[in-house]
Amino acid sequence: MPRRHRVVFLLPPEGNNDSEHEDVDSEEEDQGNGVDSDDDEFIVKPYRNRSLAWTLRYRKLNPYEQARARVISFGHRSKADWDDAVSSGQLGQYVPSYPDEMYAPEWGGWEEWLGLMRSYNDTKNIATNVLRLKSLDDYLLFVKSNAKRAEGLRIPVRPDLYYDEWIDEETFFGNS
Repeated sequence: MPRRHRVVFLLPPEGNNDSEHEDVDSEEEDQGNGVDSDDDEFIVKPYRNRSLAWTLRYRKLNPYEQARARVISFGHRSKADWDDAVSSGQLGQYVPSYPDEMYAPEWGGWEEWLGLMRSYNDTKNIATNVLRLKSLDDYLLFVKSNAKRAEGLRIPVRPDLYYDEWIDEETFFGNS
């Protein structure tokens, strides 16, 4: 069943138009098109020198999560690596060069976009304070049984092998 959404578009100023917004009621199926199910309103701006219509078509054909999954499969390890790929044309036509602008309503930062692992301290905090894990065995069991959640949290499968900062299990889990 189609869901109704109220989408507010920012339009460039033209003539003496006092209104900065155009309200459009759209009836569309929720297919990862940037509309948060908890929030039926967001703002879309035209991408770079493209029209608003082009931007909306592009976002419908290349929703954020689909584009992000494609980017993660490229394996970029940093924003600098991303910039090199953009300048050399490695991304192809279905990944925007400026995803922070194309997907501004959904944008969660470069680390999230590239699917990079969290820092040692962030992972340690999530493991001990959020997930309340007490040992490396608990951690490994969590990652194995909740692979999708671990991926979404951007925590490594083996923190003891991934992080150079790793000292020992007691230090990481605070069991000293």
